Amino acid sequence: MTDDTPLPQLLDDRLTAGLAASELAPEAAELLRGMLPEPTPERTGRAGPVYLRSITAAGWRGVGPETTLDLPPGPGLTVVAGRNGTGKSSFAEAAEMALTGLNARWDGSNGKARTAVWKEGWRNLHDSTVPTVSVRLTLDDTRDPVTVRRTWYGAKVDEARTTVERADGTQQKLEESIDASTLSLYRPFLPYSELGSMVDGTLSALHNTLARFIGLGQLGDIDDRLAARIKECKDVEKRPGALKAAAVDALTGLDDQRAVEAARALGGRTPDADAVRALLDRDAVTDSGADVRLRVLATLTGPDQQEVAGALARLREAAAAAEDVRHSDAEDAQRLAGLLESALEHRRRSQNADCPVCGTADRLDRAWADGARAEIERLQSEAAGAEAACRTLSAAQRAVHDLVQPVPDLLRAEESELAGLWREWALCRSLTDPAELANRVERVAPTLGAACRQVSEEAARRLTDRNTAWRPAVVRLAEWLGATEKAAEAKDQRKEAEAARSWFRKLTNELRDERMAKFVKQSQGVWKKLCESSSVSLGNIELKGTARQGSVQLDVSVDAHEAPAYSVMSQGELHSLALSLFIPRATHDDSPFGFLVIDDPVQSMDTQKVEGLATVLSECARHRQVVVFTHDTRLEQAISHLGIEATILRISRESDSVVTVEKRSDPVKQAFQEARDLSYDQYLPQSVADRVIPAMCRHALEVACMETARRTLRDDQGLGLAEIEERISPLVRTKEHVALALLGDSSGRPQVVVENLYAGGWALISELNEGSHPGLPTLDDRKQLVTRTERLARAIRRGRGTVVSQGGAR
Repeated sequence: MTDDTPLPQLLDDRLTAGLAASELAPEAAELLRGMLPEPTPERTGRAGPVYLRSITAAGWRGVGPETTLDLPPGPGLTVVAGRNGTGKSSFAEAAEMALTGLNARWDGSNGKARTAVWKEGWRNLHDSTVPTVSVRLTLDDTRDPVTVRRTWYGAKVDEARTTVERADGTQQKLEESIDASTLSLYRPFLPYSELGSMVDGTLSALHNTLARFIGLGQLGDIDDRLAARIKECKDVEKRPGALKAAAVDALTGLDDQRAVEAARALGGRTPDADAVRALLDRDAVTDSGADVRLRVLATLTGPDQQEVAGALARLREAAAAAEDVRHSDAEDAQRLAGLLESALEHRRRSQNADCPVCGTADRLDRAWADGARAEIERLQSEAAGAEAACRTLSAAQRAVHDLVQPVPDLLRAEESELAGLWREWALCRSLTDPAELANRVERVAPTLGAACRQVSEEAARRLTDRNTAWRPAVVRLAEWLGATEKAAEAKDQRKEAEAARSWFRKLTNELRDERMAKFVKQSQGVWKKLCESSSVSLGNIELKGTARQGSVQLDVSVDAHEAPAYSVMSQGELHSLALSLFIPRATHDDSPFGFLVIDDPVQSMDTQKVEGLATVLSECARHRQVVVFTHDTRLEQAISHLGIEATILRISRESDSVVTVEKRSDPVKQAFQEARDLSYDQYLPQSVADRVIPAMCRHALEVACMETARRTLRDDQGLGLAEIEERISPLVRTKEHVALALLGDSSGRPQVVVENLYAGGWALISELNEGSHPGLPTLDDRKQLVTRTERLARAIRRGRGTVVSQGGAR
């Protein structure tokens, strides 16, 4: 059985296997079958995959005037970078808020209550714009994008409304675009506030999320129903205790041999119900006819209202489930499936595609056969669903019929009101329409019960008048005896329910372990990439406890020695663990969301983990749109170091919360463009030009050298990012940068290599190193210096042995 098997079918198959292996009694199996969830049809028409086109915010947290963060839709990695306080998290939270209406920072889902600062500070302080957040989504590859917008109309963070607008301006409901339960299950958002709290405490919230994620969320509902059934039986079992005490009180002080015998039967650890029954039967024989009648009437009880209410609730629930399903539907479906199978068999045996009914040539071709097989599967599935609904309804109807008792012998010949009510009650057993049966039972049962109580109390009063000393004790004994007989039945039912629950919990654990295996493997894979050099290893991830109440156990070891996860993990490792639990869930094949939004995952990570993170994000980006917000430049360095293709967006925040977004260009081209722009300034003083333009050229050349050095050290020497940064950070002189880029050693002498790459390049480097270049009297001289330096930088970036003259490439 695979993870794709629907839960009702999976449970039904396991029940059948349990019965065959004698692991489960038939009564317990039947009880469980009645509690299985109904098969749910697969969702159709749901758009997917969902990609982000843009995120917009106005008057929201760190964003003042409306600002839009445009994103490349479709799979790929986008890094949104900027210093702390520039508004990065504001965009990440804006996307989550627009789609879910919730945010871990303020709703307490991260285990921390909202602070007063957050409650009052979610609005932007510098802008009076009505707070608005929105996301523009691409729901599939063909449909026009839609915009989901959340606008605040009040002063509180939850006083807002959400609208969804199509590209043509028309509106639709949010659930028509995004399924809320699926969004919760495969939640593609990981804010920074959850990185540290996801693996905190008992992990009960994570347990419930993972249980739903692996498809076992409904098991908790079944376990709850079994527990309720057991409690109901225990309550019935407890009732004789109170009635026994009342009977003993009624017997106390009676000067009657029958009272002595009754007290003896009720005494001891286990009361003797048979002795009490014999005493009452003997007492009834010796009574006069009037006494016999009154005693029977005094012990007369109507329908148990609690049992009736429970049975009617189950009947109506079953009737509602079977409202659109008829037994004839199942028969028709089976018959039609049989006809199609016969036609397919005829086609196979005869090797003839002509229709045997109408004679149409080639009517039964391959396309027809494929369609027929698909229709057979649909009809069989429809028949199975109809039969299951009918079985459940039949069992519920039978349970209601079982509550209806025939007219007592004493009342059969009477024409009293009570006799009439009981006859009407008995007729309920002949009703087959569920709605009519439920309505009739609901109407008659309380009336009959009230009449029985009235008649019983009147008979007891008359018996008391006849024999004030003994007859009340008889009533109490009869009540106790009836409750004891029901308690015996309830005890058997409780044992069946307890056996069913014990087997079901074992099955829950087995299914949980089976379905967790794939998730654990994926989480371990992410962990290994993030923490390759760490001494902490992540082993198995287990869901402990019941389906309703449990926690997550993380097997963590340090140098092969087991250890508590939280006591040995650094903050960076805890963040890595959170990512290891988040990514497999957010990238599940069944998720319709083609994007992930991760806020500031780099914080607290060492450089090697940052490299691992870049690798993990790159792998996710092959099939997902991955948007990462970070203020740490090491992620960009790791992406560049590993040659990962990514879109880099830079966010900056000016006064009054004005936020701007720019796409990062090639840093070398940008540096030379700035130098070129300055060289074109005809009003630039000569003294400034002599000093600043050479410095800008030298800076641009060093940027090009560092890019080449990182590639050289990575590819040729196999160094990691941290080792490369150790080599680069001490560099001061431009010639050291050039030596490291071309030779992999900053102390080397790269003159020959430089000259081979660009004739006159070494002399140019010496000129730039002088710090001042008085030979730039004209604009052409300044432009020429920038052009020569740019050609040298281009040659170093290529790193080839092509000789380039100062006039151009040869």
